[in-house]
Amino acid sequence: MKVISNPTVFSQEYVPERFIGREDYISRIVNIIKLSETSSTLIIRGNPGTGKTLLGKYLFRRLPEFRGFYVNCYVTSTDRGIVTQLLNEAAGKSSDYGNIPSETLFKTLLKRLPQRALIILDEAHSLKRTRTQVVYLLSRSTELGGPNLNLVLLTIEEPEMFLDSSTISGLGKYNRVTLQEYSREELFEIISDRARAGFYEGSYTTDALERISYLVEDSGSARTAIELLRNSALIAETEGSIMNEEVVLKAYRDFSPPLEDSSLANFEEEDLMLLAGLLDSLGAESTFKTVNIKKIKPDINESRLYKFINSLELSGFIGKRKLGKGYGGGVENEYFFKIPPAVLLSRIKTLAK
Repeated sequence: MKVISNPTVFSQEYVPERFIGREDYISRIVNIIKLSETSSTLIIRGNPGTGKTLLGKYLFRRLPEFRGFYVNCYVTSTDRGIVTQLLNEAAGKSSDYGNIPSETLFKTLLKRLPQRALIILDEAHSLKRTRTQVVYLLSRSTELGGPNLNLVLLTIEEPEMFLDSSTISGLGKYNRVTLQEYSREELFEIISDRARAGFYEGSYTTDALERISYLVEDSGSARTAIELLRNSALIAETEGSIMNEEVVLKAYRDFSPPLEDSSLANFEEEDLMLLAGLLDSLGAESTFKTVNIKKIKPDINESRLYKFINSLELSGFIGKRKLGKGYGGGVENEYFFKIPPAVLLSRIKTLAK
């Protein structure tokens, strides 16, 4: 029995008609951009799977009066690479700027950008790998003789973690929006919408969709929910059955949530080693407390410890639950990996190679 009628519905490139669970964010961001009379910078932060990239695509759709430019900074992270891509998009053709000095190249970009430009830098946290100045330069476009620009940074990290102090200072007053993780109800609505658009009628049950939303509730990730939905449909097709709750549970047993390479690539080497040590010590367990980290690195101080945990949370690798009062009177937390430890450890080893 065929279940999937339109496989493109489950790809990351697909843009649905409705942006479920993000309508309020979109309206707020569109208003910020439309009301801005000068160059402005907007930083949109959210864990993996909270809809950052899709939000960027919706901005282009909702703001047709602006000329839109999009750069994935994980793919293109150098000043020269980003400026060259923007120049090519502005010109509508690819050119070789290999012999032009970087400073001249940027001045050329400022001359060619239109007055109403919306530049989206996706995976902006990847910029810390190359210590670029492109955000600083674009945010000061008018001071450097260029047009007013609306610059949007999409990131899993807070700006202070990947932009230097001079860049943040140069941004002046900027807007910051944090995308919350999806609720179970929102996840159910999202996968129901994808099922209607991508499955044959009568090839799946509502119970199956409800089970998926329960299973991925802790992740709060639409990407994880959609991937489990797709995997469940593929198993149903292999078995020649409809996609029901039983099939979903089979798919979940061997399911590994999608993992963004940029999330790991931006960890410092010391943090990657600490994370690998923690994962290795846990074995098949997926939960841990701060004491587990201290056993691996006894000399770690409290500031360094919580910065490490915060990085894991911002990357979407872990969640936390409050257990109650700690020995010092504070709240004791238990942390849990949203990605199977063995899968994450394998990716770290691959990255190290």
